[in-house]
Amino acid sequence: MADLSLLQEDLQEDADGFGVDDYSSESDVIIIPSALDFVSQDEMLTPLGRLDKYAASENVFNRQMVARSLLDTLREVCDDERDCIAVLERISRLADDSEPTVRAELMEQVPHIALFCQENRPSIPYAFSKYLLPIVVRYLADQNNQVRKTSQAALLALLEQELIERFDVETKVCPVLIELTAPDSNDDVKTEAVAIMCKMAPMVGKDITERLILPRFCEMCCDCRMFHVRKVCAANFGDICSVVGQQATEEMLLPRFFQLCSDNVWGVRKACAECFMAVSCATCQEIRRTKLSALFINLISDPSRWVRQAAFQSLGPFISTFANPSSSGQYFKEESKSSENTSVEDKNSTSGCAVCCAASFQPGCSRRGQRHREEK
Repeated sequence: MADLSLLQEDLQEDADGFGVDDYSSESDVIIIPSALDFVSQDEMLTPLGRLDKYAASENVFNRQMVARSLLDTLREVCDDERDCIAVLERISRLADDSEPTVRAELMEQVPHIALFCQENRPSIPYAFSKYLLPIVVRYLADQNNQVRKTSQAALLALLEQELIERFDVETKVCPVLIELTAPDSNDDVKTEAVAIMCKMAPMVGKDITERLILPRFCEMCCDCRMFHVRKVCAANFGDICSVVGQQATEEMLLPRFFQLCSDNVWGVRKACAECFMAVSCATCQEIRRTKLSALFINLISDPSRWVRQAAFQSLGPFISTFANPSSSGQYFKEESKSSENTSVEDKNSTSGCAVCCAASFQPGCSRRGQRHREEK
């Protein structure tokens, strides 16, 4: 019994040492929090509240996250027109962010947001034209290269998906591109703007291209200061010809093409050789016979081997444009099936043979033919 009493006393002392008595006081009760008690502050905010919170953050990654989540935010508030407009207004403010990565991230989301606006047009009418398109065209002249490249890709994607109204193309897109290709424009921006004009021509059609793009394109073909601009024009010459058609090609573009084919920079002449077939397809047979054949022979005889190589690679496609449609079954869209007579066919075949003969008399070709005969 004595041992048992001693054991009880020891247990009481141990309990006192661990502060068991402290739990008897209501003021000192320790409550262990449950995981359910931790509610994220973001979940308590409205979609617009979360947008405002992170858009004002000094952390760049938070602002990038805002740009990536814009489409999800629009989906959450799409039932309320005022909230949708509020989101679009915040996009306009986010476009002024000083961090290039935020602006580039925003521009990557613009095509997706534009498609959403198009699908929900009754709720947010004219949203794209008023809030998004001005950002796209403004970024075409951004000082940061990544932002410019992203805006160029976004513009072409929007045009390809036909999300830009024709009126906006004429009044908002083309004027900006024409301004960016002005003589006093930044060199890199000018080169990129010319490339965009050429790529968008097939998307906007013949009328807009002839009225708004073609005059400036012809000027850029004669840019004496920057061969990069002339090279871009030469590389896209065939596409422009195919858009504007035979008459504009022969009257306005062919003189520029002759100048580019004799440019003092071999890279420009090489680009002309590569697009020669497309240019030939946009002209009549008489022009091909009397003018383009001689021009092509000059390219085959060019001092630069890179130009000669490109010309030889285009030789077959160029000769195919002399084919008689009635016998070959090949028709070019600018020609009718019944437009050729026998005398023209003979002239065309003679011109094609002349090009072939000129190619065969090149030094490289004669040596290859001689080696071939020796081997046989």
